[in-house]
Amino acid sequence: MHFEIAAVSELGQSVAMRAATEWLARHTDERTLSLADLAALELAKPTQRAKLDTLIQHIGHQVTEQLEPVLERFTEDEIAASVHAVEAALSSVDLSDEALLADDADPEVLAQRIRRSLPRTDLGRCCDIALDQSCRYLVQIIRHLPSFQPRALAEVLSRATAQAALLEDVLARLPRTSLYAPQGTGNDDEFRDEYLRYIAAHLDRLELLGLSMKDRPRLALSVAYLSLTVSGRERRQREWFGEPDHQPHSGIRVESALVERTFVRGEAGSGKTTLLDWLAVTAARGGFTGNLQSWNGLIPFPIRLRAYADSPLPTKPEEFVTGWLAGIMPTGWVHRVLQAGKGLLLVDGVDEVPPSKRQNVREWLRELVHVFPAAQVVVTARPAAADEKWLAELDFSSVELEHMSPGDVRVFLQRWHEAADAPEEAQRRLVTQLDSREHLRSLASSPLLCAMLCALNLRRVSELPQSRMELYAAALTMLLDLRDAERGIARILNTSDKIVLLRDLAWRLTLGGRTQLPTTKVHEHVARKIRSMPNVDEEPGGVVTHLLERSGVIREPVPGQVDFVHRTFQEYLAGEEAMQDGQIETLVAHAHQDSWTQTIVLACGHGQRAQVSELLTEVLDRADREPRRARRLRLLAAACLETVRDVDAEVHDRIDAIIRDKLVPPRGKKETASLATIGHRLLRYLPKTLDGLSDAAAGATVRSAALVGSPEAMTLLAGYAGDPRLNVQEELLDAWLRFDPLRYAEDVLADAPLADGYARIKATRLIPYLSLLRRLVGTDIFLSSSNIPSDLRFLSEVKELRYLSANLRGEVDLSPLASTEPRFVVLVNARRFTNTDQLPHDLYSLILTQREPWDDLGFLRGRSFQNLTLSRIAPGRVADAIGDVTRLHKLGCFDWDDLSVIPEIPGLRELELMSNRPIDVRPLRGTPLLLWLNRRNTHIGLQELGPDVKVEWYG
Repeated sequence: MHFEIAAVSELGQSVAMRAATEWLARHTDERTLSLADLAALELAKPTQRAKLDTLIQHIGHQVTEQLEPVLERFTEDEIAASVHAVEAALSSVDLSDEALLADDADPEVLAQRIRRSLPRTDLGRCCDIALDQSCRYLVQIIRHLPSFQPRALAEVLSRATAQAALLEDVLARLPRTSLYAPQGTGNDDEFRDEYLRYIAAHLDRLELLGLSMKDRPRLALSVAYLSLTVSGRERRQREWFGEPDHQPHSGIRVESALVERTFVRGEAGSGKTTLLDWLAVTAARGGFTGNLQSWNGLIPFPIRLRAYADSPLPTKPEEFVTGWLAGIMPTGWVHRVLQAGKGLLLVDGVDEVPPSKRQNVREWLRELVHVFPAAQVVVTARPAAADEKWLAELDFSSVELEHMSPGDVRVFLQRWHEAADAPEEAQRRLVTQLDSREHLRSLASSPLLCAMLCALNLRRVSELPQSRMELYAAALTMLLDLRDAERGIARILNTSDKIVLLRDLAWRLTLGGRTQLPTTKVHEHVARKIRSMPNVDEEPGGVVTHLLERSGVIREPVPGQVDFVHRTFQEYLAGEEAMQDGQIETLVAHAHQDSWTQTIVLACGHGQRAQVSELLTEVLDRADREPRRARRLRLLAAACLETVRDVDAEVHDRIDAIIRDKLVPPRGKKETASLATIGHRLLRYLPKTLDGLSDAAAGATVRSAALVGSPEAMTLLAGYAGDPRLNVQEELLDAWLRFDPLRYAEDVLADAPLADGYARIKATRLIPYLSLLRRLVGTDIFLSSSNIPSDLRFLSEVKELRYLSANLRGEVDLSPLASTEPRFVVLVNARRFTNTDQLPHDLYSLILTQREPWDDLGFLRGRSFQNLTLSRIAPGRVADAIGDVTRLHKLGCFDWDDLSVIPEIPGLRELELMSNRPIDVRPLRGTPLLLWLNRRNTHIGLQELGPDVKVEWYG
């Protein structure tokens, strides 16, 4: 590395001296003189010549600074050869005014002239870049050094500081050619600003589903965005000591759960695309706060996978920029953004590509994060399309969007009605119906269905729909007919004709595994379908235009492509078309594919008794024939009961028996997520008591009820609350965040035995309700990295704190710990801790990591810990205070620069090391201890430790 810097510095000085020589030679006829001789002609005093030397050296340093980042990726041999070749070429090239004018003072033309004079033209990429950059610097330096009259050079040099500053600015603005910037980066900032303005304007809108296209007000997404909660299991943390925290969490706002790579799963209409659009708009405006504040400055790249359902995935990052700006984008700009760690990739809709292509999507993501490891990535999918582990091997954290809470629904209703400029009476009427009708509350927990309820309520004075099927039907009728009829707008098609055409399009899309069709194909399909519709006289083009402009059901998201405004409408209409066309065999053949699940469920709601009985019988028979797919197929049949109006009693009894005998109760936690697809009717099959169930089945049963998340589920959980088994109580406590915290504390946990009397909570918002738990002995607080408190003052409300684990940020005062007596304290990622002397004196385990190096460890003296982990200490500081800790059995060193500062510690038996940099373990040689090392770290000197040091690997 030192050799490379020296070689580049040599070239920088050569460029400076060559430019200075030409500068001085302009004012003399002696163009063959050396730089020293030219200086002697103009400058009589040694101090004046010293000023010239200083100016040249300064210019050389400036050129070196520009060259280093351009050449640093090449090997020592390549740099050495290139420097030698360029220096030789520059020493002999004619840089007179006449020669430069012949080159139009263009450094590119000068570089070409030099290449023609060389004995061979193919000198390698390193040499090409070094020559191109040197010519740029030469021309600019010569152009910007001031002219002077003979014998007036001394006066010019008296202003050397100003000249150096001018040249520094000029050189800094020159484009640096490189692999990622073959034409320089001069226009990058200007294009970035234009791109961010486009993203902010283009995506900052929220469509109010339920209103036709022309009646939808423009609503700013940045204003109306509603933050939803997620549940999941963390698989990645930014900076954590030891193993990642695999604790499940729920009730966390989605923005707090996002990390460097996040896989967001959510059902249809749960807000996945809205989330990504909000992230794009907020990034474009630099408006992130809280946990995402560090994302300000990132450049968002929204990628809709539906656009690649029937075409290859983008193989060049530049393809991430589409639309009007793509034509003016600087070459390699997206590459440079991603390579610099400034990109935010927002990949939407894994479920919207055919199942056969999803493996390609995963491999595409694998290559993407391998080539650009510093990029932030958020990917979305429906749960049926990919489980939580689908991207785990790529280090993605997986979370799942939860249903809206009652509080979220009220906020949603308020914002929707404000955006639609609806009268207050409409909102009050809807709130009243939601308060009195449980089935409506269940529907309203989905953002999509809640929007439909809002729109229907706005147009109706009668009762709202009772079921999902009725809601979809009413929404379609309103969109396709009622609004135009009420406004006296002429209709070229009646409602039934529109539905026939839309059903046909929906079925064609579903059968092809697609969510978009080219507009030309839509015209062809409509023209073909109209031939079988004797009462439709309009031209196909007019029909398509009418559907796009007036229906509110299909749209052109980009020119030349048509899709349904929401995939749910496509699935609903495709299911109806399948039943109308007698496509039972086709539905059964695709029953194992997750992309067909909702189409089949909704088809059952459209079918007659004979059709539905045949369909469900064939699905169950297929399950019996195919054991590998049996569970998925049986769950599908059970889920279909939600929409079935009429079915043969024998078929119903068969499904009922399968649910009771083969699906419920779940045998373990792995089965709970799939069981939740049955929906709210699952509660009728779950046992009223956990008596007789194994520990695993009992815990899974509690979780299954919790996943339903309804008031009826809370009633069932209250019946389980008396079971004293540890895993049952832990599941009950984990479910707390899924319900109203006050009601859950009063109705479920008030008399629960808890985990041996301890409540394990994962969010500070539950702390005010701990006093309602009558059998509470103490509290364990595990706050994940997605739930970061601003300080520790919440501890004043905590009874008998036993365990505290929290990710922190900023400066954190440890004084609130003075009044507690925990056994375990894990506080990480603060910028700096203050009042460390307030830490409890006697702990079993203390983990304390801060971003600033420890300057003083004196607070450790006289304390007693069995396990202690600390982040690095400041250079030159000693760690002697650790030796005064009594009972210390295990020491953890996170990111320590020098292990030699570890003092002699009586009784120390184990040492754990982790760092983002190579760890030199040689200072530990001969020390008798057990050394815990992470496989992901680099270690120096392992072979020199000797037999007294035993090594255990983890990670």
